[in-house]
Amino acid sequence: MGELLDKQYQFYRKNKQMLLKKYEGQYIVIHNEQVADSFGSERDAYIYSVQHFQIGTFFIQKVTSEDDPKI
Repeated sequence: MGELLDKQYQFYRKNKQMLLKKYEGQYIVIHNEQVADSFGSERDAYIYSVQHFQIGTFFIQKVTSEDDPKI
C-alpha cells in the first residue's frame, strides 16, 4: 500500500470506535485523514471519490465491527 493510502487506513484504524458510532454499516471515503463523506454502497462511494479526488489519494472502507483484514 502506498504511503498516502497507508495514512488514510491508519486514520480509520485509530478512529474506528468513533467511526462505528457514527457510520456503522456505511462506506466512508477517507481523504486527507478525515471522512469526506459516507454512502450506503461501495459503488456510490467510488463514484463520488473519483469525481472529487485524484486516484490514490482516497480510501474507501465499510465501517464494521468485524476485524479488518491485514493489508
